[in-house]
Amino acid sequence: MNMVRYRIRHRTAYSYSGRIDLYHSLAHLRPREDEGQETLAHCIEVLPEPKVRAERKDSFGNITNYFSIEQSHDFLEVIATTTVLRPEVTVRLPDSGVAWDDLVVAPGEKDASGVRLGNYLLPTPAFPSFASVTEFLAPSLIPGRETMDLVNEVMKRIFTEFKYKPGATDTGTPLETVMQQREGVCQDFSHVMIAALRSIGIPVRYVSGYLETLPPPGQAKLQGADASHAWVEAWTPATGWVGFDPTNNLLPGSRHVKICHGRDYFDVQPLKGIFLGTGMQTLLVEVDVERM
Repeated sequence: MNMVRYRIRHRTAYSYSGRIDLYHSLAHLRPREDEGQETLAHCIEVLPEPKVRAERKDSFGNITNYFSIEQSHDFLEVIATTTVLRPEVTVRLPDSGVAWDDLVVAPGEKDASGVRLGNYLLPTPAFPSFASVTEFLAPSLIPGRETMDLVNEVMKRIFTEFKYKPGATDTGTPLETVMQQREGVCQDFSHVMIAALRSIGIPVRYVSGYLETLPPPGQAKLQGADASHAWVEAWTPATGWVGFDPTNNLLPGSRHVKICHGRDYFDVQPLKGIFLGTGMQTLLVEVDVERM
């Protein structure tokens, strides 16, 4: 099997108008080693230097890094540099062997990693109810339709009916607003797809990661390739987890590097934290993914 090697540099910088005296943060920046993906090197640099650093796995099996800065500062920089190997495979839509309206998943049932599927069946802080997606989903609910075919069709409809528009939303934009304006970014489109499919009992999880910034000659650059990217994975007993990228209307392959998965964006934010201090903050994020 051919392997593709990527070097990823993810820089996050905060500038503060006042003084920050204490900062606690949790980072999701280390790639998972699932489905043949292998991390060859990984380093997180933090300035100012944290007083405390720790690494652990969360309840979904993601590697998280905690750090605490306990000195006054007006600038914070976090740089994650990673080298990762991805298998180069031809991705095809699998057949689940079950219609969506016959699929029954018990919340206590577990996936291959031992995580309860009930985590991926319920509303979350990103979409407290499924009401806003009911009308959108209705045309796709053909009785007897094979489950993965339905999931694939919902992905295509999001790609067709929603406009990719950076700046149209932020991380706190309600799902109802996204459904009304029909525009947003990969995080929004993933939440639309997750809410729609969970509303009919299909387990779906949110995936954070990266896309290749500069594709091979002759291949188109994908939407969302200059920042952290998001897509989804849907589950059936016969297929296990299968990836879908509604922002680009494709099944994720070697150009997608997976970092974490969870119930929604808020489970797997690249960097989140709390601080004690004064003033406002300005955020800058830079992501570069290079094929080596």
